[in-house]
Amino acid sequence: MVSTRSHPQGDFPALDASPTKRPARSRTSTASPAPTSPDLSSSPTPKSLAKRALNNAAADIAPPSPSEIDEPGWCHTASNLTIFWLAVSIPLVLWDCLYILLRPHTMAGGAIQWPIWKPYEIYASIDHVYGWPGWENKDGFGGAQGVLNAVELVLYGLYAMIVYNHGVPATGGAGLQLGGGVGKWFAGGRKVRGKTGNRALVIGFAAAVMTLSKTVLYYFNEYFSGFANIGHNDWASLIFFYGIMNGLWVIFPTYMTIVFGTDILQALDMAAESSAKKRS
Repeated sequence: MVSTRSHPQGDFPALDASPTKRPARSRTSTASPAPTSPDLSSSPTPKSLAKRALNNAAADIAPPSPSEIDEPGWCHTASNLTIFWLAVSIPLVLWDCLYILLRPHTMAGGAIQWPIWKPYEIYASIDHVYGWPGWENKDGFGGAQGVLNAVELVLYGLYAMIVYNHGVPATGGAGLQLGGGVGKWFAGGRKVRGKTGNRALVIGFAAAVMTLSKTVLYYFNEYFSGFANIGHNDWASLIFFYGIMNGLWVIFPTYMTIVFGTDILQALDMAAESSAKKRS
């Protein structure tokens, strides 16, 4: 008896006798372009360096991010006394700087003296560096300190913009906090955290040291010249207009130099302690 093989029952799809190959997927449609290697031989141009510096400056005066507000650790605090002094001194120094640099047009009889620089007639009669005797004798000290005033204004302006845009309210920190305050801005200090606070601190410290040293130099210039420009005054005028008025630019910059310098030392001490812990 011959047995036959059994075949599976049911309907199955027919096999293609001559199958065709599927087309290969094109790699050009999805492949990313090959990265180009940077040109290491090219050096940055002055234009690109200037653009980078402007971007960094814009980042410094931009509003603070939430991470800057909540970031723990050391931060620079501008007391409301510092803020008050900046609000008072910056317009006055700008006024003084323009008077010096625009002479003789801002002096008595000048084309643009009235009305902005009319009050300077009083001070110019007390301190001849600001008056016609100093101008006619070509005393260069007045013009030199006017140029330094312009540099200080730039530094104080940068510091004020960083504190205004990046600062958040603070009740503690270094420096004196005036009780009560005037309005929301003067009610307390402003703290600036992170690298932005570091930059503000260095800028403010440099500006305060410049103001203090320049004003003290102004006094010593008169002393060693035999009071050539102020010796003609009576004691009352000399003490009030020359001693007290100019003395404000000694008192407040001294305060800022001490407070900012303390902040710098504190930050450096913290960095030194952290580095020592990592090495141990």
